Amino acid sequence: MEFHIKDHIKPDAKILLIKLRSIGDVVYNTAVYAPIKKHLPNAKLTVLVESASYDIINNHPDVDEVLCFEKSSFLKQAKFYLNLIGKRYDVAIDMHEGTRGAVMCFLSRARFKIGNIFAKRSFLYNTKINFSDLNPKLPIDYQVALISKLGIPIKDPKPIIHISDVWRKRAHELLISKNYDPNKPYCIIHPGARKYDQWQFEKFAKIAEYFFTRFNLGIILTCGPGQSDQVERLTQCLAKEVPYTFISTELSVLLGITATAKFVVCHNGGYMHAASAIGVPLTALFGLTDYRIWRPSGETSVVLHKDIDCWPCNSKTMKQVCWNGKPECKELISAQDVIDSIKKICPEFSDK
Repeated sequence: MEFHIKDHIKPDAKILLIKLRSIGDVVYNTAVYAPIKKHLPNAKLTVLVESASYDIINNHPDVDEVLCFEKSSFLKQAKFYLNLIGKRYDVAIDMHEGTRGAVMCFLSRARFKIGNIFAKRSFLYNTKINFSDLNPKLPIDYQVALISKLGIPIKDPKPIIHISDVWRKRAHELLISKNYDPNKPYCIIHPGARKYDQWQFEKFAKIAEYFFTRFNLGIILTCGPGQSDQVERLTQCLAKEVPYTFISTELSVLLGITATAKFVVCHNGGYMHAASAIGVPLTALFGLTDYRIWRPSGETSVVLHKDIDCWPCNSKTMKQVCWNGKPECKELISAQDVIDSIKKICPEFSDK
């Protein structure tokens, strides 16, 4: 169905864009905000996300309002839905495609409730869009295809996260509180991963030792919620003469710190997508996850992965050694592989 949104709504229309799920999915979704506002400059764009992704969207200059859904008590969720019903949007676009997103789209009572014609709950939309002719393959392609079919041109889509002055200030203050000079160059090593996707901690330690002893580069160790034990295991592998600073903080401040890092080393995950969208040089370690689909989007991002006979795999085909925390495809990545990749994306650390 062809539906050019500009032909059906008033210039100052209220548009709700629903994008639930993980941080990585929401990072991809940021690629459509600027095109929407450029095509409909007077429209009010509201983006609905889950709490984990709130910080990513809250500072975006093309988003007028952010709604945050939390999977909390029945009373709080009921209050959220009542507020949603009362907003009176002109357009609601479900880019989540799950049951919850479709219900939210329906409850918005928007004149145009838009979604993928092939979504399981597409009967809750009154404007069904078929974008299969655009042949989307990657996650970002699906975001762009749906919006493109609404008559909104999108050229060279790129996820973008904007770092606010407030984030930078709080990051600066946090580093000082940790007795780290914010003006001293540093890198970030983010070792957190699920057990079956973990890389050896001693290899992370070798990377830290190399860049500290060779370049006197500061070592910032970070992690997500519930991953501090993994950082502790890494520090146990570090040589005593290698100083480090451990930081566990909210996403906005972490991204403020990340923005001025020389480079980042991390596993595939939400933080990887966010750091890559900021534009910081990044080396991403991939194992089970298909890097051909979920690779970071940044121009200075590098993927390291070892193709072996049993890959690609899934939870049903994984070997027991992987479940035990020793995934072969990850273990084949050497510390030197990571060091060499960083030299390629950061010329200042290349061999002279």
